[in-house]
Amino acid sequence: MLSKKIIVFTLISAFFLTISVSSIAQGFGIYASPGIINYGGDLQKSVYTFSQARFAISGGLLYNFNHFTIRGALTYGKIQGSDSTGGFKSRNLSFQSKLGEASLALQYDLFTLDEKKFTPYIFAGGALFYHNPYTIYEGKRVNLRDLGTEGQGLSIYPDREMYSLTQFAIPLGVGVKYKITDHWHVAMEFCSRFLFSDYLDDVSKTYPDEAALLHGRGQLAVDLSYRGDEIDPTRTFPTEGAQRGSASHNDNYYTSSLSIIYMFSRSESFGGIGRHKKMKALDCPKL
Repeated sequence: MLSKKIIVFTLISAFFLTISVSSIAQGFGIYASPGIINYGGDLQKSVYTFSQARFAISGGLLYNFNHFTIRGALTYGKIQGSDSTGGFKSRNLSFQSKLGEASLALQYDLFTLDEKKFTPYIFAGGALFYHNPYTIYEGKRVNLRDLGTEGQGLSIYPDREMYSLTQFAIPLGVGVKYKITDHWHVAMEFCSRFLFSDYLDDVSKTYPDEAALLHGRGQLAVDLSYRGDEIDPTRTFPTEGAQRGSASHNDNYYTSSLSIIYMFSRSESFGGIGRHKKMKALDCPKL
């Protein structure tokens, strides 16, 4: 199912990114967006917070026509969460993950920058992102997905499949944009990604049976499924079915960024360059 989503998303992206630049030359631009990224999930106090936020960078292409803009971007950042700051200290879980995203979105500007120098805007689209949650255990990095810390992949839990590291997301965002000159614009925006997975942090449902997890995945999976005994050795592994996370809401991640945008003029665009050369070749010789 996911492979079909990847194929469809790739085809749609290719279609928009290969639109003739010459037909909308005045609306072609590039941008870079440094900012911060954070996640909302089981190891975070609030859905939206600056706590545990990290640096992120985005960049991409855009085509503007009247009030609408088609924008494609690549985003890279790192998300993290920890019970030590998230509020559930007795569970003592933590994760980190590098995150890469490719997105395509349609933006609507309330005003055109020909009308005013300033405009609010909204946007929505689709994205594919890659993540691979890991934790630090005894000084070493350990990837969590393959351990099946909630019994994923075990025959006694047929409803718990291994989650995919590549997922689809729906970006929704708002921003404000200001025209400095015809070429240079700046924008500030907030974008939240709505996910179809609750395993961004490797925490979602209930604890598995300890003996079954030990037999099927080994001691390391048991050790990292529950880490409360690391801060209190008298604590034991929770009983099967005890709540480990909350599966009632999927995880999400979000960015806040400042965009620096450069808009090409017609003569600077690929189509404009081609037309300029063609017209120059057709000039009559001077006598």
